[in-house]
Amino acid sequence: MAPGTSSLLLVLLSVTVAGGSGLGILSSMNVQFMVVDPAGRRTGYDSVTRAEFSEIPSSRYGVRLTGESGAEYEGGDADGRSRDFVAAFTSSDHLMDGPYTLRVFGERSGPFWLSISVYREPVSEDFNVWGKIRAGEMKIYHVTYHDDLSVPVTIDTVGSK
Repeated sequence: MAPGTSSLLLVLLSVTVAGGSGLGILSSMNVQFMVVDPAGRRTGYDSVTRAEFSEIPSSRYGVRLTGESGAEYEGGDADGRSRDFVAAFTSSDHLMDGPYTLRVFGERSGPFWLSISVYREPVSEDFNVWGKIRAGEMKIYHVTYHDDLSVPVTIDTVGSK
């Protein structure tokens, strides 16, 4: 399990209420990433402009202390930090149905990890991705979300550049 996975789940549960939904992503520090929702709004790091965006409602992106040393994990950071994205919604609003594009940009070559949590009242589904990335490379994933619990959340690898 990736470092900080359980603490991310606690973040999602603490900011959502009955009927809510959320998406949380942690990553190793050797990558940055951008999340693009089905409407084209972005939150995260844009590797082309080298700017951070926060267009997805109720979302944030930054660096988070995980409370664990990542030195024993591939791609972990020795001081227990990870990149962090959280979008959490209450019962009056929710994540949009459809594909969320996750663009992962390699800042440093080597192993990396992603820990993805999708919260749909009343459950959270957790996914872990491990891989290798080169500096300057971009890997692209689609996380397809549906508010309907009978439709599974899927994660697809789109490719890399």
